[in-house]
Amino acid sequence: MPFLDVDFAEGPIWFISDLHLSPQQPALTRLFRQFCETRAKEGQALFILGDLFDYWVHPDQSRESVYAEVFANLQQLVAAGIRVYVMVGNRDFALNKTLLASFGLLPIPDPVALRLGTQNILLTHGDLLCTDDRRYQIFRRVIRHPLIRLSVGNLPYSWLQKLAAGLRRGSTRAVQKKSLNITDAHPLAIHTTLHHGIADQHLEHGFDVLVHGHTHRPVWEHTDDGWRMVLGAWNPDAACIGRWAAGQWSLEKITPIP
Repeated sequence: MPFLDVDFAEGPIWFISDLHLSPQQPALTRLFRQFCETRAKEGQALFILGDLFDYWVHPDQSRESVYAEVFANLQQLVAAGIRVYVMVGNRDFALNKTLLASFGLLPIPDPVALRLGTQNILLTHGDLLCTDDRRYQIFRRVIRHPLIRLSVGNLPYSWLQKLAAGLRRGSTRAVQKKSLNITDAHPLAIHTTLHHGIADQHLEHGFDVLVHGHTHRPVWEHTDDGWRMVLGAWNPDAACIGRWAAGQWSLEKITPIP
């Protein structure tokens, strides 16, 4: 597995995911802006591990006010010398690498490996770990197939917005009907990932720390296989984000500034 070849020194580095930013949630956008203007500027790098947006269907979204504001906030971090890495998630997988790069952001694949100090770290959005949810895994492979992406991408923007809205409603109903075990990361998938990697990305000696989001169940835990950090979903009142600095990991809670 190729490693992200960057020396992050002593950090700090921030890890966030599952913001689900959209025009329908202005409070989330305000919280994200506050984070970019305060805590994020303390770091050397920011890793966004998927679902920055509630959905993404077309580059024209970047011209709409909410999305333009989000990209402007990230551009300000880049201008301040902070590296901003973006991994797509299950909601915004159609984000284009060229579009991200045009804002100075650094697209990264899912999964991606990096070294922090003496530790080998694996970053992933997290949906690949939910192996019990077989119907979703099939849907994931189908919707991300290059031919499907090409066909859907040629639809008018207004049609794509309606399609995305319908898929979100269907996804919400489907998740509500599933047990918590099915929508969580499978223990065997966590074990295998820490020891060998995920998908077609492998490391002979495994990983010390696995960092992911998607499940919306934040935790920093140690098992016989290694350490796992699960990032929290953002809501208007708070967000649970990851931090690494000088070899130390922590889950931190941020709240709106009065």
